[in-house]
Amino acid sequence: MRFTTLLLPLLSLPLLAIASSAEHWATLASKSKDGVIKLDSQSYDDLLSADRDYSVSVVLTALPAQFKCQPCHDFEPNFRAVASSWRRMPEDVRKQHFFASLDFPDGGAIYQRLGLQTAPTLQFHPALSGPNKSNKLSVVTYDLNRKGLAAPPFHEWISNLTPKPFELHKPFNPVPFIVIPLVLVTLAGLTYALWPYALPLIQSRLVWGVASILLILTFTSGHMWNRIKNAPYVAVSQNGQTSWIAGGFQQQLGLESQVVGAIYGLLSFSIIALTVFVPAQLNPAKQRIAVYLWLAMLVVVFSLLFKLFKVKNGGYPFSLLF
Repeated sequence: MRFTTLLLPLLSLPLLAIASSAEHWATLASKSKDGVIKLDSQSYDDLLSADRDYSVSVVLTALPAQFKCQPCHDFEPNFRAVASSWRRMPEDVRKQHFFASLDFPDGGAIYQRLGLQTAPTLQFHPALSGPNKSNKLSVVTYDLNRKGLAAPPFHEWISNLTPKPFELHKPFNPVPFIVIPLVLVTLAGLTYALWPYALPLIQSRLVWGVASILLILTFTSGHMWNRIKNAPYVAVSQNGQTSWIAGGFQQQLGLESQVVGAIYGLLSFSIIALTVFVPAQLNPAKQRIAVYLWLAMLVVVFSLLFKLFKVKNGGYPFSLLF
């Protein structure tokens, strides 16, 4: 009986060591405003000890300006936002998982040991003992190239690995609740003050006609295709020459669509002039000259459009003047 009494404190020492280790990291996490533990080479090894009964998410980053790591700066606030959301969990749950950060100047030896050549790198280290011990004890690396640097995909990924899932907390932003009413009140005041001047414009057939034509020219010239395909404005060939026409009818450049839109605009204006402006001319001689001029404009510009299609695709079978 006396031997058992003496043996029990000895058997409880490892459990106390593990508990004190988790308490130590929990204390450090509580002192950080977002729950992220700042590491160096020594504390990195201590945090990831072989007998840990907690899991850890570690981001290895390079924030100083001399490293010019823009992705590190882009991911840093998102990592801390997710860590801050985990910090809102109950205390007994927070002790089961920790968020930590190791900057390159503080842990160059760790980078060298892991063979890391790029940053940031995010790794999840599962618990190696205790009730949260996983069947898969290998380190899991977050695929930043595929999932991106935003907080929501990272939160979705890590929430499936932490001992308990948690919600991504979004801080209350009062700015929209202040700005939107001010904007609405300002617009209402301007509308009331300018209504006598705005009403004739709203009711003007000319204004709506010009706006409709501009929209039609914009969309028929290929503007939406450029936006969807992210087409370049011009192209540079291997010999250094700049080209604004893309070969084939399956490709297009930004300047090319603008030229096509301008040609369509000239053709449209020629038709409008022949149907609206010329008949309004009371002088027969001037009316005849106007017919010849606008008809010549229509034929020449239409010939240029055919020529453009011919340059774009040599197999185009039609032509007019050129």
